[in-house]
Amino acid sequence: MRHIILSALGIVSAGNSFSQDLAGMGIQKGIKATGGISLSNIIYNTNDTIIRRDQYQAILSGNLNLNIFGYNVPFSFIYSNSQRSYTQPFNRFSLTPSYKWIKAYIGRTSMTFSPYTLSGHSFSGAGVELNPGNWRLALMGGQLKKAVEYNSLAETTILPSYQRMGYGVKFGYEKGASGILVNLFTAKDDEKSIIRLPVGVQLRPLNNLAAGISGRTALFGHFSMEGEYSVSFLNSLSPFMTQDSIGNDIGQYGNEITGTRRYDAFSLGTGYQSKEGGVMLKYERVAPDYQSLGAYYFNNDLENITVAPSLRLLEGRFSFSGNVGIQKNNLDASRESTTRRFVGAGNMNFNLSEKWNMTLNYSNFSAYTNMKPRDDPFFHDQMDTLNFYQVTNQAGGSVNHTFGKKELPGNVMLFTSFQRASEAGSDSGSDFFCANASYSQTVVSDLTLSFLYNVNSSYSPGLSSLYHGPGLTLSKLLKEKNLRTSFNSTFNSTILNESKGSPVLSTGMNINWSGRKSSEGKHGITSNITWVQRFRSTVQAGRREITATVNYSYSF
Repeated sequence: MRHIILSALGIVSAGNSFSQDLAGMGIQKGIKATGGISLSNIIYNTNDTIIRRDQYQAILSGNLNLNIFGYNVPFSFIYSNSQRSYTQPFNRFSLTPSYKWIKAYIGRTSMTFSPYTLSGHSFSGAGVELNPGNWRLALMGGQLKKAVEYNSLAETTILPSYQRMGYGVKFGYEKGASGILVNLFTAKDDEKSIIRLPVGVQLRPLNNLAAGISGRTALFGHFSMEGEYSVSFLNSLSPFMTQDSIGNDIGQYGNEITGTRRYDAFSLGTGYQSKEGGVMLKYERVAPDYQSLGAYYFNNDLENITVAPSLRLLEGRFSFSGNVGIQKNNLDASRESTTRRFVGAGNMNFNLSEKWNMTLNYSNFSAYTNMKPRDDPFFHDQMDTLNFYQVTNQAGGSVNHTFGKKELPGNVMLFTSFQRASEAGSDSGSDFFCANASYSQTVVSDLTLSFLYNVNSSYSPGLSSLYHGPGLTLSKLLKEKNLRTSFNSTFNSTILNESKGSPVLSTGMNINWSGRKSSEGKHGITSNITWVQRFRSTVQAGRREITATVNYSYSF
């Protein structure tokens, strides 16, 4: 089995990888290999007229680390037969080896220089980080976006794009809690990478140059100071603006370059920190429409003055951290109105005893969320139009209590959360509320019974919904705890726009087997089947969905 996997991995090398430290290089005899492979099969069936996902998906993934005379070379890959929802290649390769103070990035990877210039944007290319002593140097270069031709028959989520190349450098000096870093990032779209673009399609090739400088220092043991300034020049080859984002004359930077705009971002903070807690005072200003092609999204047109206290008491059993301050927008006076508001965020954790724990949290800062599928990353529902939103208010909390004997433990948990959100680019708002109460008890050896009740409510202009109902989970360990079986079922009543909606019954069964590790490796099998029945109502038609998954894994 191992020889077959090694042969396959030697041929197919695409996917994300992990970093390996090569500092222990030495002459060793032979070649050692570690890794694993996983194969998942997903079968979907429904009696609905709308097919929401592929009826069959196969997902093959694996990783391999070769130790050749002490030199570690890690690889990994992932492949699926379903890629139609992605404009960028999903099957990808990355290699991230390291040796002492040298770390390389090769393939499809990402790096971060600054939150305002290059910040986690993935690229296909190469990069390197060099950290000899207290000196810092990082370089990157590669393709940020691939060229995608316009296709009138394609799904609406697949948008045309130019090929975009990016390059960056960061260098500086750090010693302990003090240091200074400078970074430079540039990106450019290739106008010739798309053959044709119909009239009316709003797509412009962009050029970008972003630079930043940041520094921090420690004073008298407990005090600290940090700051960062970044500027971004964004040029469109199609004229649309020749004045910068804060009303200043661009002058030598852009009057001869069609459509160039300048943005800037600035932050400064100072604080005090001790064992019992501390406080941080921070000022941040991000120009309206601030944008860098090295990041996916920015919260911009804001000025924040915040105070961030933290507290630890009762030998660490009670902790609190927060941010409070004032936020202002309309920095360039281009809007008809200016909003000034109090902003704040707080998190509190209180361990009343070994068996009681309580948490509370609140925030009203704007935030960005890009909703990505987690349970099945190869499936994207094209009917889900809420791909991102800005959260303006969020509050939640939980209470957890454990009880019972060590052999027969029990747990009671209550969780609740409320969010008030606004969709990006819209002034309309939406409210989301959810609550969950659960009780679980191990009734006999390795047999656990759990009850729960869920409440989920949402409101947005023209649409309101309420889902609530009970649930049951039964799990059992078998065959010397190598085999786990579980059964779960939930029933939710629904109300849509004050009309009774379709009740939903979801029932599933899971079987997980994990073999014992031996010299030949370790095998594992996971299988589950889920049946979802949406009953007919006066406002919705009924439908049935069955999803079955079988996953095999082998590690050595």
